[in-house]
Amino acid sequence: MSRRAWRAVPLGCIALLSLGWASLADAVEVTLSAEYRGGLPAEWRHTTPEAPNCADVTQMCRGKQSVGIALTYTKKVVTHLVDKLSRENFYGTLPAARNGQIVHEQNGDVQPVTLSFNYYSQAVYSPNRNRNPVDSSTRWGGNCQPQNGKWRSSNTLVTHWRYRQFPGLCTMRNRWGGEGDIEVIEASDLALTYTLTLPSVSRLQPGRYRGRIDYSVGPGGDFDFGDNILSISDTAIGFNIVIEVDHEFRVEFAPGFDHAILQPPGGWGAWLDGGRVPPKISADSSLRMWSSGPFRVYKFCEFEAGEHCAIRNRRGEEVPLHVLTSMPWGVRYGGWQGVTRMPLPTGRNAALALEPVVYTHNGPGQVHFEVVEADLPAMLKRPGERYSGKVTLMFDADL
Repeated sequence: MSRRAWRAVPLGCIALLSLGWASLADAVEVTLSAEYRGGLPAEWRHTTPEAPNCADVTQMCRGKQSVGIALTYTKKVVTHLVDKLSRENFYGTLPAARNGQIVHEQNGDVQPVTLSFNYYSQAVYSPNRNRNPVDSSTRWGGNCQPQNGKWRSSNTLVTHWRYRQFPGLCTMRNRWGGEGDIEVIEASDLALTYTLTLPSVSRLQPGRYRGRIDYSVGPGGDFDFGDNILSISDTAIGFNIVIEVDHEFRVEFAPGFDHAILQPPGGWGAWLDGGRVPPKISADSSLRMWSSGPFRVYKFCEFEAGEHCAIRNRRGEEVPLHVLTSMPWGVRYGGWQGVTRMPLPTGRNAALALEPVVYTHNGPGQVHFEVVEADLPAMLKRPGERYSGKVTLMFDADL
């Protein structure tokens, strides 16, 4: 992979965190991470360490992103057979998807993210194995679908549930318990599978983005374990989001790109035969581009003529030189507009900000140089005169 922060091409011419909650002091902290290092496929690679529970319930985590959370609680579970949604049963909720933001550490660029959860797992210890409230493959109440758990020890069962509706609610009871049975359980090793929806890699600038989304824990909170909670380690969960972006950016130029000779379309025959002023004199120079992220392109001029560069003869007489660019298909200006014969501005502050809506791999582009018809008569009055000037093109991916 090749990455260049910028590329300058001199040319001689002749004739582009929002917080869900405020951070809470007693929150358990977890980090969700992802990265993109350029190349194909132009997709995010999630780098969050797998939840420890995945070793017990492998089917929960297969093909999914998971995270372990060091949150524990003790609860007095009272079995209710009639009121299946009783908060005294073993009880768990999952919040609905939540929107947040990530912010670039250096330049403050803000991008949206969405975090949602799908599977839920806990290690549940019960003094009486036969009264472990999660020892069942059938929900008691709510809208989850319990999956087969695994005994980690003689009295600790690692369970996991799949939620299909959000916010989600689920209650469980043991296989043999009766109305009013009481069991004090200890729950630990909370694990979740999650979906972190990120912008397209092509929209993010190189560097590190950070954000945070906070969730409350406890009665009435985002993660609610019901009533009769005797102790709990934390009353909030803070999900810190860290995204690393390292785009590929490379431009290759055709042989002779640094030397352009301007001529009329079809040559000088019409002028030599009948003295007709050509519509323009021009030259096109080709390039190939590899880009996975936004970049800027602009020019510097040896001689300037307003917003244009200029070419000059030995007498010091100048004519404006128009410099335009056409970029590969998929590179857009303003998020939607294709880049075809678009004028190149002068200086970094006026640069064209471009981004590929798809990964650009060996895409063809051009730089166009031309003197327009209105400026040609002054040149044609100087037959045999040589006009020249330098134009430096800047391709800047260090945003």
